[in-house]
Amino acid sequence: MSVRGNSENCVEEPVAPEWLSKLESRRENLQRSTKLSHEVGAGAPCGECGDKCPGLDLHFWRKVCRNCKCRKDQHKCVDDDLSSWAQFEILGQICSKPAFIKIKALASQPVQVDWVPPNTTPDVVSDYMEKLGAAKVPIAGSDAAQKRKQQLEFQVPPHDLNAALCDNLTDAEAAQLQQYVVKIRENCVGQGIVVRIGNMGIGFVEYITPQQQQQQHNMLTGVDAYNMPTQQTPFNASLTNDTNDLSFHSPLPVKNAANARFSAQMRQETPARKLKFGTLCNLANNCGLPVNVDYERDAIFAQILHSEPLIQAFENKCKGLPTAAVIISPAQMLPDFMNASILGPATKQKLKDIGVNVKAVQSALLNSPFYDALYDTLKQNDIRFDECRVLAPIQALREELLVNRPVAEELSSFVTQLPNSAAIMYTSPTENNLGKCGLSGSSSNDSGFGSKASTPVGGADMLTAAVLPSAFQQMRLTNKEQPPTPIVNCRDCAKPIPLGEVAVKAERAGKEIAWHPECFKCYTCRELLADLVYFFHGGQVYCGRDLAINLKIPRCKACDELIFTKEYTAAEGATFHIKHFCCYHCDTPLAGQQYIPDEKTNMPLCLKCYNEFFAATCQRCNRQIEPTDQGVAWGDVHWHSACFICAGIDCGKSLIGGRFCVKQKMPFCSPTCVRSII
Repeated sequence: MSVRGNSENCVEEPVAPEWLSKLESRRENLQRSTKLSHEVGAGAPCGECGDKCPGLDLHFWRKVCRNCKCRKDQHKCVDDDLSSWAQFEILGQICSKPAFIKIKALASQPVQVDWVPPNTTPDVVSDYMEKLGAAKVPIAGSDAAQKRKQQLEFQVPPHDLNAALCDNLTDAEAAQLQQYVVKIRENCVGQGIVVRIGNMGIGFVEYITPQQQQQQHNMLTGVDAYNMPTQQTPFNASLTNDTNDLSFHSPLPVKNAANARFSAQMRQETPARKLKFGTLCNLANNCGLPVNVDYERDAIFAQILHSEPLIQAFENKCKGLPTAAVIISPAQMLPDFMNASILGPATKQKLKDIGVNVKAVQSALLNSPFYDALYDTLKQNDIRFDECRVLAPIQALREELLVNRPVAEELSSFVTQLPNSAAIMYTSPTENNLGKCGLSGSSSNDSGFGSKASTPVGGADMLTAAVLPSAFQQMRLTNKEQPPTPIVNCRDCAKPIPLGEVAVKAERAGKEIAWHPECFKCYTCRELLADLVYFFHGGQVYCGRDLAINLKIPRCKACDELIFTKEYTAAEGATFHIKHFCCYHCDTPLAGQQYIPDEKTNMPLCLKCYNEFFAATCQRCNRQIEPTDQGVAWGDVHWHSACFICAGIDCGKSLIGGRFCVKQKMPFCSPTCVRSII
């Protein structure tokens, strides 16, 4: 990292990265020229509530509308510079602008879309949009375009990247947020690139069948859209039936109207300093290992890849510095297999002499190909580990298994019967070779890992007509059998991606990995990754929101911001900043106070607001059912437990624990009582 000197105190201070300085500069300029954050989008109609919401009235810090409680991104806000640029600044990319493209499945003329995949050719873009499906193409002004904007802001929350969009962070919190942003930028964030699968230098004549022709016609004319099923059944049946056809219900449970609760105080270590991601990918690359593997599954192998001595050894090699012997652990592994009945005494003694335990044996056998790559790399780089009590014993065990077949078979049977063997076994590493996987990259110039042209040689990239004949000579129409091309399977659905089809690649996942366009989804929430923005962690792609969950960074349910303080509040299975654990209706602080969880949102309500705005009214006595009162409910009809009695003339029988029917919101115990009133 570059440094600068301070002339007054002669102390060298680190210079911020250029991208971070640019981010801060633009943020300051925007803050001078824009509205307050809670004024942005004011009055915008709600896409969820429609006319029920008079327009967006953004809460000062909750990031929801005070009128309808929907999120800001669920309202139809016009673009605002303060929040829409941060997602792409962190990528070091420029947000794609609207463009006109021709999509055969939608129209014969080019249509305007709000977003297209960056740095690729028009034919690839067109095919990509067709694969997404008409309902997901972000045509300007369409529901899909609004959904895309909404998903981008929800999946990559601007306030996860920009302290200016958060609610009065302390200097320490702002520093932690900035450190988090730097780490994810350097280690896991990326933007997918769209490519075409296979070697397009060879053409094939394939005639369309009548069935395919009809399917194509239906797609082009929109026939399929009119054949979609619609809901035929009514949402609720009528509650009124003839008294001769009464439906009696089972007893209703008696319970308190609401349970008043207290929150719990929690503590955490400031997480941004201790986030573990990125290192494994870098070390895996150095060792020739695939990066699209969740190495945390095998605790022993993960310990090796996480070890600082090994990381330092590779860094020294890259810098041409002397490399010390790697010692991950100086302590010998304790034998814990002496009670294993499946192992013979001689095998147990041999394992004890080598210095391994059950986990080491299990790791060495199940993930042998990965150890092959690791030890080969250590040998090639002349990195010694003979004094390490992890690497050296496992290497000795592997050498023993190569020459001692009976012991290898015995240990194989032993490892197979261990209960968690399937869970820690990785998939076999594949050659990191784009061509062997049948992938040809797009014409992207930002991929950073050797993309190839997505069109045949001499196609889109020709600058003169003189080279056309030689280019066409490389293409031939033939029906002869060609050498098989390795099949590329989608990382998500595991189904093959046919040659010539478009696919999505993620640089951080490795060149051999690809997804169907419709399968490039967050591994957790299963939503399409908006604008192809992904966060790579543990061998999978995530949206920014789910990345934080995987990194175990708590998020405040009230303000939706990440929590970078040691103290926070936990309640109702959620976490809150202490200052934000307030009544959802009046913002009264609730730390140490009783509260009632709201039935719809599960957000805390103070007792006063619950009684005034949310408490149910007893159908019989018309008084509110207090949180401490016992009551029963049938649909939207509520009673105090003492008021839940038969409404029949001269009856008044308690219906607690008995069968009943409801007519005109009145409970009855028998048809006779129903007829006495109705």
